[in-house]
Amino acid sequence: MIKVKSKIPFVIPEHDINLRVIRFLYIAEKLSYTQKGKLVLNIDKFIIYDFLVKHPYLLKEVVKLKNKKIDLKLFQEEVGSVATLYPSKSSLLDNNSAKVLIKLMVSQDLLKTIQYKNELFFVISDHGKEYAKTLETDYINRIKQLCDSLLVLRSTSTNGLKKMINPLIKGV
Repeated sequence: MIKVKSKIPFVIPEHDINLRVIRFLYIAEKLSYTQKGKLVLNIDKFIIYDFLVKHPYLLKEVVKLKNKKIDLKLFQEEVGSVATLYPSKSSLLDNNSAKVLIKLMVSQDLLKTIQYKNELFFVISDHGKEYAKTLETDYINRIKQLCDSLLVLRSTSTNGLKKMINPLIKGV
């Protein structure tokens, strides 16, 4: 019998730093501004958009609540799983890990910060745009589709988004 001296870490894909950077990169690329060019991507919206990208079923439900129509087909693994039906609210409240990730992305020149009216907003940098162009996988294409679906929610306030999301979450 083989004895294993050290434990092999299990990384939950949603928590993998590389995947989180990719999600944040495309969120910043697609969702930093409203259609009229107003800055909207602050830390709270980053967290909410990331949550909705990780939970496409909830994203589709939130868009329905806004009486908007989107062409978003959900995959089987995005609909009937326990994680889909009972997502953790804790990721909506976890701004510490989002702040660390954003700081990392700013330090790597993937994001830029813009201060406007005493609030900090985030946009993708030119280097971030170039880096994003080099990435091409099915996962990334799915993130792009989900971010496109979020476009109709850009002008919705943070509190408005939370009021729509919270009743839909059955998890803890």
